[in-house]
Amino acid sequence: MNFFNVSNTYDYMNSFFGNNSTNGSSGSANFLGDYYAVQNGSYYKLAKNYYAKVAKEEAKSAEASKKSVELVKSGTQEAINSLNKLMDDSLFKKVSTTDKDGNKVTDYDKDKILDKLKDFVEDYNSMVKDAGEMDGDNSLKAGVRLVDQMKVYKSALSQIGVSIESDNTLKIDEDAFKDANMTDVKSLFTGNVSMAKNIQTKLLQVYSAANTDLNSIDGLYSSQAVKSMSTGSMFDSLL
Repeated sequence: MNFFNVSNTYDYMNSFFGNNSTNGSSGSANFLGDYYAVQNGSYYKLAKNYYAKVAKEEAKSAEASKKSVELVKSGTQEAINSLNKLMDDSLFKKVSTTDKDGNKVTDYDKDKILDKLKDFVEDYNSMVKDAGEMDGDNSLKAGVRLVDQMKVYKSALSQIGVSIESDNTLKIDEDAFKDANMTDVKSLFTGNVSMAKNIQTKLLQVYSAANTDLNSIDGLYSSQAVKSMSTGSMFDSLL
């Protein structure tokens, strides 16, 4: 390349000072335009507005994520509470009642057990539905492990009138439940190696994972973190 070519030198100098050139040297002119925009503060204002908008949108997204995880966390706590009541040994103690013919019989209080089961199913289903909408990565994975664990007991649950629906919620056939062997019901919901114990463990894992996700969201999108996105110092250094 001939650096002393008069035509090339002329075109280059013209482009440097913003004049049109037949050699397409507009890049230098753009560079000067950008430089002057930085000097007069135009870039600073545009960038400040842009990053303020980005910070606002990210904070809004974080708030939505936080609400979804908090909803799952509270729902999980309710499911744990109702399951604990269903796991209470005293619930399965036989009681003496009088039938419609006046005969005294000793049996499980099926109506009471059914009421506790219905409470758990309602809380569990609500939590599972909310879990399908949550953004927390850890709690979502824990939720998947929970429903997978429940599916392990699909056959045993069907024997007591409880089915697992396509959306992973539970459904009770009350007549089938009352006709079921209450010994089978008791074995599913009481004891350290029961289905209920394993489900309780998975629910506690969902709750713990939700806490982890909430701490993560708070750490990434705290008010201090959003404010730290200020572009002032970066652009001031160019002036």
